[in-house]
Amino acid sequence: MFDYVDFQHKEGSIKDRELKLFALSTCGFCKKAMAFLEENNLDYEYVFVDLIDSEVKNKIKADFEKRFEKKMLFPTLIVDDEEFLVGFIKFYWQKLAA
Repeated sequence: MFDYVDFQHKEGSIKDRELKLFALSTCGFCKKAMAFLEENNLDYEYVFVDLIDSEVKNKIKADFEKRFEKKMLFPTLIVDDEEFLVGFIKFYWQKLAA
């Protein structure tokens, strides 16, 4: 899923899940989410949706809505292409680090 997106990679020692983060470059919650992933040494890929081509941005949002039947908000973290977290609520994100 999202094979057409040019993700950046953040190396982490915990690689037991495939994590894809969709964020905005100016979003404080997105920055907290990225800091959380890094502090917990989770390996993940990310893209700043506000910095990419509008056609790709619209395709990402449409594909997300089709797959998960929810509107994409930021940050959005997709776990193993099966489940997702929207917004940065530390309580829910801590389950990833457990």
